[in-house]
Amino acid sequence: MALLAMAFVRRSEVNAQSVSHPRAAKRNSSLKKSPDVAPASVPWHFNARGVVETPDFAMNHPAAGGGIRLTIQAHCLGDRQWIAEPIWGCLCGHLPHDGLQPHTGSIVYQSRSEAVEHGLDTGLGKIRQQLGALAKTPEWRQKVQAVETWATEAIVQSRENDETLILHGTTVIDLCSGGLGGFGLGLASLGAEVVLACEIDPEARRVYQRNVKPRDIHHDLCTLDGTKLKCDILTLGLLCQAFSTAGKHQGLADPVRNDVYRHSLRLAGEIDAKVVIIECARQLLTHDGGADAEVVLNTLMRAGYRVQHRTLNASGFGLAQSRERSFIVATRLGLPVDDIMGYVFPTEQAPTACVEDILEHNVPHSIADDQFVLHRVVPTERQSSLIEVGLLKTVKTQRLLDAQGYRLYSAKGLGAALTATGGGRATCTGVYLVNGKARGLTPREASRMQGMPEWASHHQTTSHALKHAGNAVAVPVARELGRQLGNILSRRS
Repeated sequence: MALLAMAFVRRSEVNAQSVSHPRAAKRNSSLKKSPDVAPASVPWHFNARGVVETPDFAMNHPAAGGGIRLTIQAHCLGDRQWIAEPIWGCLCGHLPHDGLQPHTGSIVYQSRSEAVEHGLDTGLGKIRQQLGALAKTPEWRQKVQAVETWATEAIVQSRENDETLILHGTTVIDLCSGGLGGFGLGLASLGAEVVLACEIDPEARRVYQRNVKPRDIHHDLCTLDGTKLKCDILTLGLLCQAFSTAGKHQGLADPVRNDVYRHSLRLAGEIDAKVVIIECARQLLTHDGGADAEVVLNTLMRAGYRVQHRTLNASGFGLAQSRERSFIVATRLGLPVDDIMGYVFPTEQAPTACVEDILEHNVPHSIADDQFVLHRVVPTERQSSLIEVGLLKTVKTQRLLDAQGYRLYSAKGLGAALTATGGGRATCTGVYLVNGKARGLTPREASRMQGMPEWASHHQTTSHALKHAGNAVAVPVARELGRQLGNILSRRS
């Protein structure tokens, strides 16, 4: 903690409510913004070159012993309007001094911590890009991991003291939390605290513990007593294998997972939560004519909730992945939801990202040129959909196979949905044409495809890391589901 205390430098205590100035009447149209934040009318914060000369807040990882320096500077423009930018570098010439002060082109966030996390993500991403292949050498990997470790602790401390976060003070229980921790990371980014997580995979538990830092963690939901538990938000990643197109389509009756489903629903009814959010494969809502979904909905309604559901695609929340998932949101009777709409689900936007946005540099191709055949012209411009450009051969028969895991996609478009157990020529990730060569995704790329922050670590073993990414809830989707709860829970009794 001493390191963190030294790393945080507050240049001035800022009351966001009091930032005003008579010269702030003219809007600065060049300011970028998050979708639900009005443009800032604060040109007086910037100098003649559009730069904030003295930001309100800074956090610093010093470059001790030849390590990597990373400084995040944040500035308050007004009520619920924060911007932040990173500065990084190393005394070693392979990573020269680089970065930005907060400026008129900075993205505006609703809280300081969200802006700071953007700065951390940007800085770490740029560090990895500039190092290229060096980032994976033992010396530089250790330096990058040191910054990651510092950033993980720093962002947690920043959130604890940031009352501008919309879920500040809110408690979460995260069941079937997974390793990447989509629900945990997404809700924690808004100020919520995970008081209990539950995950049966020990490797996933270790990664979740590092990134989310729950107050407590349990190993098996089947042995959890929900009658003694209370929280504001209960999240549950309902096992999707029995519902997805890649599974055996047995739903809640799946003999392998029946106990997990039964105890999951038991806990959803037992735990005293204000809100329950359940995520599963898209097919949950339609399996067996909707009979399984009806079981889930009735369980929640009998427990005293108003229940709504929606299918959301991760590509509509800024991710480079076509990933449709069903979400069930149950709000406790008596909470101040809209009389007609109830809980209002976040709105999907048009896809903006594509696979090339999340790629690491200098990754060797893993599939030989004679192992795939193109069947359409490869696009040269960015696309907003999944673009199949060819098929791959099976290893044994050397025949082209038109099946998931053997389809070749363009990196100019969206990616296919990650899976936890999918086979084919690139396990869990699908195969992409990158600079004319075919390969699957790396663990870091798969994590980025799920919206995992750059500062968060993944498992060092590739198979575990890809499995964790395939099992995960997309972090930005979880974040926006939580953001919609801010007003509801802030007025709770």
